[in-house]
Amino acid sequence: MNPPPTTSSSPRLRRGREDVLAAATALFHERGYDATSMSDIAARLGFTKAALYRHVKGKAELRRAITRPVRADVRALLAASAAVAGRPVDGLVALLHGLAGAAAVHPGRYALFWGPDGEPGPRAPDAVCRAAVVRRLTELLERAVERGDIRGDIAPHLAARLLVGAVAGPGTPVSPSAVDILLDGPVRLLTGGES
Repeated sequence: MNPPPTTSSSPRLRRGREDVLAAATALFHERGYDATSMSDIAARLGFTKAALYRHVKGKAELRRAITRPVRADVRALLAASAAVAGRPVDGLVALLHGLAGAAAVHPGRYALFWGPDGEPGPRAPDAVCRAAVVRRLTELLERAVERGDIRGDIAPHLAARLLVGAVAGPGTPVSPSAVDILLDGPVRLLTGGES
């Protein structure tokens, strides 16, 4: 049996799932998840909606696929921060530098992961991972306050949320060097210039 004849649109239809993920990531970052339709993604790729649905089942699957590498990055950063020996501030700085660096490399993915359009529900994989970061930062901040390494005039759980928003939240990513500036007051004020 002979294969069906190719048409001029065949090369577009052969684009891989990675092309679909890249287009969706760009559109979600530009317009927001809720404001982007599957038709928008198909149009960006030059696909019909039917061709797009050969690659993915829908927007929810796209969101999970786009943020899956972020969850892996974040889990690795959490594990690395737990392995940092020394003061809790060292783990705090390492985790924040890692989050800022990863967000700077993949701003679209991280904006979707941390942003208001992130996967909803407290048991969703993204939400569980986001909560783990806040818990770890809170723990590190509490330990650092107990040791007298940082100021304690801001509740650690609030400071953790503020720091996450500053270094990894949606919008323009912060460079890892900006983390040092963010921590300048609370950390260096007590440590005499050492972080």
